[in-house]
Amino acid sequence: MGIVLATGFLVSAAIDLGVGHGLQRRLATGTSASRLQLAGSILCSVAGLAVFLGASMPAELRFGYAMGSGIAFRFAFAAYDIPQNALMALATTDPASRLRVASTRIWFSGAATLVVAATVGPLVAMHDGPGGVGFLLGLTAIFAIAAIGSAWLLAWVLHDRSPPNATVEDPGPPALRASMPPSFWLLLLVMVATSAFTPAFSKLEPYFATYALRSAWWGGVVIFLAAAGILLGQPVWLALCRTVSRATIMLGAALLQIVALAAFGLNAQNPQAAALAALLFGLGNGGVGMVQWAAFSETVNGMAPSRAGPSYGIFAASGKIGFAAGGLLLAAMLSATDFRGGGSADLPVMMVVIPALGAVLVIAAAIGLRALECRPAHPFV
Repeated sequence: MGIVLATGFLVSAAIDLGVGHGLQRRLATGTSASRLQLAGSILCSVAGLAVFLGASMPAELRFGYAMGSGIAFRFAFAAYDIPQNALMALATTDPASRLRVASTRIWFSGAATLVVAATVGPLVAMHDGPGGVGFLLGLTAIFAIAAIGSAWLLAWVLHDRSPPNATVEDPGPPALRASMPPSFWLLLLVMVATSAFTPAFSKLEPYFATYALRSAWWGGVVIFLAAAGILLGQPVWLALCRTVSRATIMLGAALLQIVALAAFGLNAQNPQAAALAALLFGLGNGGVGMVQWAAFSETVNGMAPSRAGPSYGIFAASGKIGFAAGGLLLAAMLSATDFRGGGSADLPVMMVVIPALGAVLVIAAAIGLRALECRPAHPFV
């Protein structure tokens, strides 16, 4: 499974790079990017429905169908996701608006996690029954309507409005395109760290709940509070950004992750304490994520508009590569651990050590970003 997931993420990374570079002129203004996102939302919705139809296919056809429909979905999702990312820089006019958009994005990301968590129970209950496919298709249809409707509304709002710097420019010679500000590379490090290492906490949590905690109820509470922390922390982080620099917020949020992981490791067998530590970990995740996206949008906003597409393509691709590496790492560690038996005590250790490594990398990047904030002309300030 780790190999299958990693392969899919690597294919998706290549697609992100292709979309970002191949459609860079369509991603140079807020108006054209919003129209591309609308087209992507339609394609993504159709491909998503096709993916879940695979559950009703004959068993001997499912693997090939899943591979084909999955790749089609990844192409469609890139056309939906890359323009959305680019709009964070192209459809905003000042740092405050970019912070608000980033905070809203992370809030809905946490809400999506809660929705997915809420669907797990019904899906497990209907796994062997005839209603499972219908349940999946119904959910997909609901979110397809939301995706297409919101993309259409955004395209309508932005159809004749673009920020002052949204002039389509020639991308210039290769040497110019390769020249990126230092903050670009530091934020790529943050993206890789938060994709490869941070998700290990939630990915390992079902194993922890089943084989170490041995409580489905408290396992659900832990994963729920980890997602709730992302939502609840957004107003706090946004308010702090009015008085504290973004790099300092990222540093503080990463340190909060370290503290929360340490508390979780020391109290893994205490469900109440473990759940509270998960909430704090979610708060830290939300702070890092908000600053990560707002800071990258600020960095891209300081470049030529024609470089928004390639920049966000690289940013998204680095995240997919991080997910692939993290998936392979978890697969290797689980394969080498008897987590169903005497090795179950290793699960909370992995849940602490792997995300903590990501937090350490984020701290290193935040220190570098704080140094850049001392430069008056730097777009990250």
